[in-house]
Amino acid sequence: MAQVTIFSDNLDSLSGNTPGYSFGDAINFSHTYVAGAGVGGSVGARILSDFGGTNGYGGVAYQYQNGNVTGNGSGNLADYTLSFDAAVNKANGGFALIVQNWSGTFFSGSFSQSTYPSEITLATPNVFQHFSINLGAFNAGAIPTGQTWQIAWQMDEFAYGGPGTGYQLIIDNVKVTMVPEPSILALSVLGAASLAVLHRRKY
Repeated sequence: MAQVTIFSDNLDSLSGNTPGYSFGDAINFSHTYVAGAGVGGSVGARILSDFGGTNGYGGVAYQYQNGNVTGNGSGNLADYTLSFDAAVNKANGGFALIVQNWSGTFFSGSFSQSTYPSEITLATPNVFQHFSINLGAFNAGAIPTGQTWQIAWQMDEFAYGGPGTGYQLIIDNVKVTMVPEPSILALSVLGAASLAVLHRRKY
């Protein structure tokens, strides 16, 4: 069954600081859109951090935000796929992945959340890897029919081997697709058939 693109963003029109957060041992951190950092020298969302505190944990995150999502008619997480490109600058550097939804536009209405159940690590540094992850693999929780989506890539201290300097994660080409439910597909086919009948009656 053909997939429908819910939203797709290569980040190339963005600049400056990205939405994001930091916690724990993160110091000298930043999360910015950087020209030349993405796939093929395009704009990428770059997360940088030193980890030098005494908490024993820390992290910095980039949050991709879309406040006016349409077309996401299925309430089943397994009907959606999140794809993106990611690169780290240290072998086995990694990140947590979090999907958050609000029922209304631009963070209004009820809130829900799901997280990927394990840390994602990249064995080869400084090489982009493409990910395509079905949201059914996330912990239950998010209600994907919301009009506001926020996806967080959280670079965690422990995934980079403890405190250190100059750690980096880059994200590019964020996309969410949905497989239409059979009822939605049937309605679209019926609509197309009706248009065909009307078209024939004109001649």
